[in-house]
Amino acid sequence: MLGALVSAPAFASAPKKKGGGVGYTQFATISVFTDAGKRRHGTMSVDMGLYSEDEKLVEHIKLNQPRLQDAYLSRLQAYAGTLNSRSLVDTGFITTQLQTATDAILGHKGAQVLLGSILLN
Repeated sequence: MLGALVSAPAFASAPKKKGGGVGYTQFATISVFTDAGKRRHGTMSVDMGLYSEDEKLVEHIKLNQPRLQDAYLSRLQAYAGTLNSRSLVDTGFITTQLQTATDAILGHKGAQVLLGSILLN
């Protein structure tokens, strides 16, 4: 009985599986302003991450995460400025913009942009 009590914490402290896999790097939610009408504004929030099978590139992504986040914010704010409360979000355009920024900052291709969700309020 004592053996069962001693081994229970070992099961509880087992590392949890990372969502998206080993090569996935999750980014913090990016929120930008949109035009929702007179004297008001709306928001667009984007959840996304990058995936790469190359371990060195995954480390490079983690090191450059602040620069990538800033580039994503700039691109998304420029796009969100064209939206209003009746707009439909163009996910293809957003993906292309984020992928272009990713390739420019990392210096080469190999990291794939994966969108989780886009909310427009």
